[in-house]
Amino acid sequence: MFVAPKSAWRQALAAESRAAADAGHEVRVIAEESPEWDATPLDPRVEARWTGSSKVSAPEPKATAILLRRIPLGALRLVGRGPLRGPADGLSRWWRRTVLGPLKKRRWPETKRLREAHRRAAVAAAVAEAEFDWLVLHEPQAVELGVDWLPRLLDERPGLVTTFSFEPRAEAARER
Repeated sequence: MFVAPKSAWRQALAAESRAAADAGHEVRVIAEESPEWDATPLDPRVEARWTGSSKVSAPEPKATAILLRRIPLGALRLVGRGPLRGPADGLSRWWRRTVLGPLKKRRWPETKRLREAHRRAAVAAAVAEAEFDWLVLHEPQAVELGVDWLPRLLDERPGLVTTFSFEPRAEAARER
């Protein structure tokens, strides 16, 4: 099982998980889904479980959503259908940048906190429900997340091989 909660090293993860599959292992990856995976797709033999934390965001208050987002942008969209399309598009960009941008920045710390909590829960659940004999903590973020559940997991499974990358040498040492 490869744990790569932020999918920061996609190319290395794709190569190492493919090497593990080539070595005959059943490979599972826990990672964050993103459009960048199209450039470095995972091997079809690799089972991927996406955490979905990038889709989590702090909720916007209803009044703000209606009064500062839907009504002004909806009105500009209506005006932009006619001959005033250029000025309406420019005013829409200005509104998003000067009014909505700072509001989004204020919600960003809460969004980061919610994403981290979601990522921790998703990884812990995936690790708890899977049977595996090799755990690859593929990114530094995986090590940070593993602080919560890794010591208990290693106590429960003393034969579990834990590495930072897929290393065939570790497999050979394990078989001795």
